[in-house]
Amino acid sequence: MPTTFQAAAVLVAALLPGALYLWAFERLAGRWGATLTDRVLRFIGGSAILHSVFAPLTYWFWSTQWPGIATRGKVSWGLWALALGYVAGPILLGTLVGNGTRKGRSWAVLITGPDPAPRAWDYLFQGERDGWVRLKLKSGSWVAGAYATATDGLKSYSAGYPEDQDLFLATTAEVDAETGEFVFAEDGKVQLLPGGVLVRWAEVEYLQFIDA
Repeated sequence: MPTTFQAAAVLVAALLPGALYLWAFERLAGRWGATLTDRVLRFIGGSAILHSVFAPLTYWFWSTQWPGIATRGKVSWGLWALALGYVAGPILLGTLVGNGTRKGRSWAVLITGPDPAPRAWDYLFQGERDGWVRLKLKSGSWVAGAYATATDGLKSYSAGYPEDQDLFLATTAEVDAETGEFVFAEDGKVQLLPGGVLVRWAEVEYLQFIDA
């Protein structure tokens, strides 16, 4: 019978692939597990899929390598590659799917589902997209600026789930104080202002996103 330590070790080893995959995915796509129960189920589901894919390799290890390790206590250096693959495989897969989700790749939908983002906010600002954001604040004033992957070395940013929604626009634009219409320069381009702006969603009454 396995000891408590052995049982815990087996449980960790069983769930580790799913946890590593989800960690790598969320590094790029955002933390989209809504609740603790949801995250645990993702750990278990991801681990089950990865274990089923690598079942032949697992069978080879337990049938040919483990008896020798258990009786002689010696481990072949060749098993180091197996240990590295056990950790690196889920991380690489999670990174690949996370990057595909961030860039809106159609194949990523087969893994994440059609609507993985938990809120409309996360859906709007996920991935790499450029555009103009115009905001009417509850105070009645208007704020506008560029939401850009990179603007002269600066980068706009939106907080993701489950953090409070706030938005940093790397570059601000001049707008009419009453109507919110963009003010254009003589060359026909939007008149930019120095500096960026940080806005909390709790202060916003209306938001418009215009794709670049």
